[in-house]
Amino acid sequence: MEKTILKPGRYINKEWNAVHKEWTSDRLKVALCFPDIYEIGMSHLGMKIIYGLLNSKKDILCERVFSPWVDMERKMRTEGTVLTSLESRRPLKDFDILGFSLQYEMSFVDVLNILELGEIPLRSADRGDEHPLVIAGGPCAFNPEPMADFVDAFVIGEAEEAVLEITGIIRDKGHPSTSLGTGGTRDKVLRELAKIKGVYVPTYRASNITKRIIGDLDSAYFPTDPIVPYLQIVHDRISIEIMRGCPHRCRFCQACKIFQPLRIRSVKRILEIAEESIKSTGYEEISLLSLSSGNYPYLEELVGKLGEKFKPLGIKISLPSLRVKSFDAGKAGGVVKRAGLTFAPESGSDRLRKLLNKDIENKDIIQRSEIALKSGWKKVKLYFMIGLPGEREEDLDAIIELASSIKRVNLSISPFIPKPHSEFEREGMEDIEVLKNKREYLRSKTKIRMDFHDLRMSRIEAILSRGDRKVGQVIQMAWQKGARLQAWTEHFNYDLWLQCFEESGINPDPYLTKNRDTKFPWSFIVA
Repeated sequence: MEKTILKPGRYINKEWNAVHKEWTSDRLKVALCFPDIYEIGMSHLGMKIIYGLLNSKKDILCERVFSPWVDMERKMRTEGTVLTSLESRRPLKDFDILGFSLQYEMSFVDVLNILELGEIPLRSADRGDEHPLVIAGGPCAFNPEPMADFVDAFVIGEAEEAVLEITGIIRDKGHPSTSLGTGGTRDKVLRELAKIKGVYVPTYRASNITKRIIGDLDSAYFPTDPIVPYLQIVHDRISIEIMRGCPHRCRFCQACKIFQPLRIRSVKRILEIAEESIKSTGYEEISLLSLSSGNYPYLEELVGKLGEKFKPLGIKISLPSLRVKSFDAGKAGGVVKRAGLTFAPESGSDRLRKLLNKDIENKDIIQRSEIALKSGWKKVKLYFMIGLPGEREEDLDAIIELASSIKRVNLSISPFIPKPHSEFEREGMEDIEVLKNKREYLRSKTKIRMDFHDLRMSRIEAILSRGDRKVGQVIQMAWQKGARLQAWTEHFNYDLWLQCFEESGINPDPYLTKNRDTKFPWSFIVA
């Protein structure tokens, strides 16, 4: 491959545990498409689950597709080559289903780019029986309307069971782009898919779509032989989901709502997954994942048994961002990786935190941080938001006061976005100039390291997350004007987005204002 291609390991295929099935006429062909680059998509647990689940079925062939980096896209367009799957190098038009994972609104343009590079019509209305069905799921599907013109069907909620029902219907009805069936039409298949609980087909919009959930995590499929990439990815370790849902009800949090109710995977099953995964991958780190891992009710038992089994092998355990009250250094033992510990207070003041329904106080944060640092953690990272409903200047001062009380601390600060289905979905997002002033105010008050999320990117994210079907015009125009990989700061182009809103005649401001009465574009989704 040419020297001009950065990280060719993204494209070379044949990693350890990758599945390569024979391309036979009796198999349904599914391409899982992740609208970001390899390192991001290969770190996503949901993609690993669906990839393993589908490939566990003899009559289904499942392969992977990722967004190319700009250098590879430039090469492809120069040479006139089409985007293909990683495993078999087959063009996307050869598949029966293209399944997209919508994890982040800023990746919407990359969905269109994958379709176009794969020679698939962008809009579902322009696709015929010869084209694959385009199906999407993930958190962003809980407001599907901005992408509704481009997606044939959305899976709302957890996909493990729904995806097998979808593939079963497509096999039974015989999607006409393959030799599987008896020549059914795209319309017939979509009508059948619309009958599945949790599936939204924009062409046949129902009054209410209820999300899918998995009732029992222990009996749910979980991959124990994940692919081991050749190059380092973002989360280069074994990831085990220990809980799904969250025991808390933070008012700003979309994830708490869309992933409820709380379900727990047993210690016995987690240990089985861990042991099998270590054997099949050789990784030396296990990450225990959930929305609030510190609240796993059997954490002390789990960490103890993991330590007993894996500490002699030099295998470490890592935990994601924790709630302050759930952190207990004693439970961690010597097996937990201690590079850094992350807490998410969200606000610097006890007063505002109570309004958020976040039941922790500054004294708890300071105390637990001190314990962590004395117990061997090298640093503490605190996540905050600015622009929260009810925020005052004194709350900004409280961020600095709290951070100044902790040694070896870094801050990560993002603007509040009123996400669909959260309790704050009817709140507005503060004007970007107001947020800039708050950012500069914080910077002027301390020399503590503060990482701010791009305010302009957050504004576009908010519009896309809260948009209606008209916003799809802006997404397509932005892609046509060259928007790619907008989740990456080096490629994000705020002025281009503003230009697209202006040229399309769509005012973005109403999507960001406080709303008490109007029905939302996502109101028909029951989370």
